[in-house]
Amino acid sequence: MKFLHIATLLGYLLPSVVLANATISFILPSGVEVTIVESVFQKEKFDIKGCSIGSSVCRINGHIPFGVTFGFPNTYLKNITASYQGHSYTLDVADMYNAWGNRSLEHPGVIRYFGGRCYDKSNCQFRGIFSDAAGSFVAEWLIVDGLAIRTVLTSSNDVVNLFKKNIDPPEFD
Repeated sequence: MKFLHIATLLGYLLPSVVLANATISFILPSGVEVTIVESVFQKEKFDIKGCSIGSSVCRINGHIPFGVTFGFPNTYLKNITASYQGHSYTLDVADMYNAWGNRSLEHPGVIRYFGGRCYDKSNCQFRGIFSDAAGSFVAEWLIVDGLAIRTVLTSSNDVVNLFKKNIDPPEFD
């Protein structure tokens, strides 16, 4: 009888653990605080076409998913927030899968995965490198007069390599 109660209790608790969000926060060298929220991918919450073994094209919510080389993703980005001088900006994370996992912000002397800065409280620029290996992709966002816009989302190898070498966008005088 006790086993049945424990199994029932686990049945209620495990889905909440499995479905929990993973949140990581860090402060960039420029002083901007970044919070990334990644959630477990649940097929029933998305409109999926293809994505099976042998399928030539995978579409999730009508778009090609970034970070997925084949099959279904394990996670999706739920939210990225950048905060600076009392202002917070939500960055567009649509179509970004298997993005962060449990990685740290950087491996000193080797790579930093997220960079950027705010020039003042209403104008910023950020770059990120997401996923890994064949699924790697990058994104870039601008905040112009308080409006957040994603300007780049690509898995192009030359752009990924550019971001690896220049994770912080250039500053112009």
